[in-house]
Amino acid sequence: MPVTATPISAGSAAGRYAAQSDVESQFGIDNVRVWSQLDNTQTSPDVSRIQQALDYADGKIISAFANYGNYVTPLSPMGTDISLVKRWAAVIAGAWLYQSRGLRDADGQGDHVAHLQAQVEAEMQRYRGNEKLNAARRWPAATAPAGY
Repeated sequence: MPVTATPISAGSAAGRYAAQSDVESQFGIDNVRVWSQLDNTQTSPDVSRIQQALDYADGKIISAFANYGNYVTPLSPMGTDISLVKRWAAVIAGAWLYQSRGLRDADGQGDHVAHLQAQVEAEMQRYRGNEKLNAARRWPAATAPAGY
């Protein structure tokens, strides 16, 4: 006789930079619930897949800043840039969930989710390239004029 089990809800997922609630705030609770479920017979969100999406987002952000510039990785954002990095993670995680279902946004506006993800990735590159993210640094910045 086969043993079957109903998955127990694990509550909600949380990554290093964002949580399930941040992804839901960005894309909507119902969208995240539908995008997270690969089994269309289920009506609750798949918390383990949302956790995978958040882990993916964390890795993507960390790898974008690792070994480049003056940032400690994993990133330790400060001040208002905490919410900026949280938004990056929420968008990347939401896009991962959306795209893993094989869905396409075919309205006249184009693919909103992929466009939003591309904007976030470009923004991350700008912040990294110009070193304008308020985050912990590898090396301290000079506090006095430097002579050459």
